[in-house]
Amino acid sequence: MRSTAARPRAPLAQPPTLAVYVHIPFCAARCPYCDFATAPATSRLRARYLAALAAEVRHEGAALGRPRARTLFVGGGTPSLLEPDEVDALAAALRNAFAFRPVEATVEANPATLDRARLRAWKRLGITRLSLGAQSFSARGLRALGRTHQAEDVAPAVGAARSVGLAVAIDLIFGWPGQTAEDWAADLAAALALRPDHLSCYPLELETEREEADANWPGGGWPVVARWRARAAAASPDDDAVASRYEEAERMLRRAGFRHYEIANWARPRQRSRHNLAYWRNEEWVGLGAGAHSHLGGMRSRNPAALTEYVAQVERGDGRLRIAPGAAADNDEATDAAILALRLDEGLALHRYADRFGRAAAAHARRGLRSLDGTGLIRWSGETARLTPRGRLLATEVFLRLLPDQLGSP
Repeated sequence: MRSTAARPRAPLAQPPTLAVYVHIPFCAARCPYCDFATAPATSRLRARYLAALAAEVRHEGAALGRPRARTLFVGGGTPSLLEPDEVDALAAALRNAFAFRPVEATVEANPATLDRARLRAWKRLGITRLSLGAQSFSARGLRALGRTHQAEDVAPAVGAARSVGLAVAIDLIFGWPGQTAEDWAADLAAALALRPDHLSCYPLELETEREEADANWPGGGWPVVARWRARAAAASPDDDAVASRYEEAERMLRRAGFRHYEIANWARPRQRSRHNLAYWRNEEWVGLGAGAHSHLGGMRSRNPAALTEYVAQVERGDGRLRIAPGAAADNDEATDAAILALRLDEGLALHRYADRFGRAAAAHARRGLRSLDGTGLIRWSGETARLTPRGRLLATEVFLRLLPDQLGSP
């Protein structure tokens, strides 16, 4: 059941400094494991969606008092599919709505969708960083994941990004059906050979609940995706093998000089994702586009993920676009902040946490984490708690100790 719509905000007396996320849902094909808000690149709603997105950008900029965009992340979907004139129109909307001087601006790309004209358009917008969805360098792995690009597309994409002065981040997926330890080591080695600035390594996760964005796709719809995910889950490595893949990534990337600064993310010195750090530090951000999430004034909200609903609501201008995720889908603000802090290698500093959320919240977090003493999941440095390598593997067990219903735990 849908939650009550988030109330419209009045312009702030002091415009904030925000991270800005923009969602471009369009993809050449549907990756069957993906649970983001996506839609066909040939959708008849494409032009209306981009017009609605520009209208939402203008509305949010005005409602927030034309804040400074500290970072920008254009995600999807496959934003690199946009034509140069579509990118230019988005750039104009962002510059009119925000004090647009980002210290970091990222666009996601599929390796097979980059060309010089598109890269130049993204550079005009102010993009400084390309996030490349390689996922695997194995032809068998790409087939197992339902990807449409080829392994040989990745190196030219990295070269093109470098030629226009962009930093490069590469995403990999491990635990795909039939993957061996040797396959994963080869993927890591191939990624490292391209000398990226940043690497994200995600275990394959296969959600089994129907997604709102499924309405965006024609054809067999959710039953087809659900069957694919069931077959993929049955053919994927077991939990112990997936944990071994993760440990192998830690070893190889550490030897290559990468800092493991977040559970699934590694970076060379001074190359951490500043935008994503805003999420993990529970700072303020505004999300624009279908399915985008925001965190403003201590309140989380999201946009509809179905394109027809998103476009219709923006076009009506009824002020009810954002909806709260609901208690079942969201923790309280203090719990979220504690969990997110522990995802980072800098950890949860309880003295700063107490300053922000109060001594009772800090005492609860301390009790929950101290209940894990002796398990090897948490390492303490004074009043700062950090996940150990074993703790990163079993992070869910740690996070459960921080939930409000664990208040009485030892």
